[in-house]
Amino acid sequence: MDDSSALKKIAELVWALELDGAKAACDVVQKIIEAKEAVEGGTEQIGIRQDQKTSDELREVRRFLDNGILDLNGPECVLLGSFFKHRENVDLLDTRSLNVTLDSYGRKPSNTTSTVENLEKKGMMEFVAGENLNAHKTFRLTSQGFAEVRNLMGRLARKNFSAVG
Repeated sequence: MDDSSALKKIAELVWALELDGAKAACDVVQKIIEAKEAVEGGTEQIGIRQDQKTSDELREVRRFLDNGILDLNGPECVLLGSFFKHRENVDLLDTRSLNVTLDSYGRKPSNTTSTVENLEKKGMMEFVAGENLNAHKTFRLTSQGFAEVRNLMGRLARKNFSAVG
């Protein structure tokens, strides 16, 4: 039913009511409008909070990667870099773009592809597409990989805090 025929039907129903019933119908419609506005505003607020959380996570990962005092191994760098790219809304990662990101922080492992393969064996990465002679592997973090990144970030935050404090 399109909006115009729905409105016509509502108008006919309200016209058929007594005056008190029509006023009550207006009150109901007003409450529905207020509820819809609240939901829409709430959804907007949720989006703003999610954007802030993503921004905070990106800042935190950059601090970890940029901190030369933190001794990160290859798998830790790959996990952090993958999480960073995912938070930038890159769903499917490839080893080339991950290499560029990690190299910009001086954190590129000697062989990103084999590191991703090892993380895949542990269930933290999932390959999405194969490779050919000129292409890099395409992959994404699994839910287990996201959990491992969160654990890693917690450990690094505690380690970083105790080194500062």
